[in-house]
Amino acid sequence: MYETGSRSWLVNTEARALARGQDILVRHGGVVTRCAAPGVRPFVAALLDRAVDGRIDIDPSEISEGQSSQFETLMSQLVAAGLFIEGSPPAGSEAQDLDPVVLGLWQRSGGSVERAEIHARLRDRPIRLVGSGRLHAELNQSLTDAGVVIGRDDDITAPAVVVGSHEQDPVLTEWNAERLSEDLEVPWLAVVAFNGGQATVGPWVVPGQSACYECYLLRKASNFGTAEISSALAEAEPVGPVFDSSTRYPGLRLIQTGLVVDKVVERLGLQERAGQTVPGELSTISLRFDSIDLENHRVLRVPRCERCSPSAGIGYPQVWFAKEAHK
Repeated sequence: MYETGSRSWLVNTEARALARGQDILVRHGGVVTRCAAPGVRPFVAALLDRAVDGRIDIDPSEISEGQSSQFETLMSQLVAAGLFIEGSPPAGSEAQDLDPVVLGLWQRSGGSVERAEIHARLRDRPIRLVGSGRLHAELNQSLTDAGVVIGRDDDITAPAVVVGSHEQDPVLTEWNAERLSEDLEVPWLAVVAFNGGQATVGPWVVPGQSACYECYLLRKASNFGTAEISSALAEAEPVGPVFDSSTRYPGLRLIQTGLVVDKVVERLGLQERAGQTVPGELSTISLRFDSIDLENHRVLRVPRCERCSPSAGIGYPQVWFAKEAHK
């Protein structure tokens, strides 16, 4: 296609073309841009009718020399307004242009990460998915559908999503201890099914840099209203098996699954420009009588954490400790 000199544009599915008289109004989010060039309304209508799967291919030889300047001016206005996105020029770029996940991440980044780079990252950077149960199975399917490569369990360099049936599930606490012992700083995301009050996505743990999972458990226990119970919770251990409760709330499970997929896809595709995977980032989904609430939190390191703090038990008070303290 590109070998013949043709050019392509993608229809921005986040924008809408509206007509008022002979003018075109492009509504993109909360911004409306007016295009009032002569002939713009039939021009836009013809382009949209020509689109195949959201892609418009035009051979320059179809445009007369006298119309070329006007064509370029109109297309520049419509691209600036957000109605169209110019396709990638290299040969063989159709895959990245037509992949809606790649295009969505590119738009989310404000164009700061090239579509070819996003496409390569999603293809070449696997994640590990650890756990069991219905939520784990649904995440496996949804992440695969989003183009995420599920890697091998023994790939210690791949980020991980670890699914627990409850917050003290050994799959989470043991994973936390093992990752801290490796000193590789490979990030992982904790996911806990609905526990009667809320479901959690996070924290996003970067061993050696962020709060570890034990820090999260300590902080959660300390937030309990009664000091006596709070202290007991910090030292309590689960008794007997805990069964998967996510099957009782399929709608809530879908929200949680979608949130995990969005965080993981953003992280893989945008890397350091991802806004949702800040170290210690935690999202809670709470079931209320009249609503489902989503809140974001930041879990900080706990100086008394015996898992990750080199200063645990050696001084008081301590608000924080430096990462270099153990070197």
